[in-house]
Amino acid sequence: MGTGKKITDLYVLKNEEIRTATKESYRQYFCGNLQRPQILDYISTEALEIGTSDYRVFTADTPHFHTRTADMLYILKGEFHVLLIEEKTTVVLQTGDFISIPPRTPYASKAAAGTQTLFIKVTEKNDKVNVETDPEIENWLRDEI
Repeated sequence: MGTGKKITDLYVLKNEEIRTATKESYRQYFCGNLQRPQILDYISTEALEIGTSDYRVFTADTPHFHTRTADMLYILKGEFHVLLIEEKTTVVLQTGDFISIPPRTPYASKAAAGTQTLFIKVTEKNDKVNVETDPEIENWLRDEI
């Protein structure tokens, strides 16, 4: 468990603590209704998830969509690719770019080594649904950035 400090009614997570946690597990939540344990202390919230991903190596995430929430992502550093599966279109995001993927939009994503992101989801519960892939999507996921 992390060592987040509560100051009056404020909750503070310091950079050093966040970086230490993401070295052990690349994705850490600052707040949310988490079902799995994580290294970093977090604020328990029902309708909001905010966190960070630190992709130290090339990483392809499982293709999925969200039934009720948009998946919002801000690129803090690096390069991140999103494949909109139904449109067969790739969106390339770089440092400073932001994307909001609407609910019920199937997508695949991958990050170049060294990429860091901030993600935001407004949701009542985990509404993530994994998407079946075909050989074309599998090849896209394997092709490093």
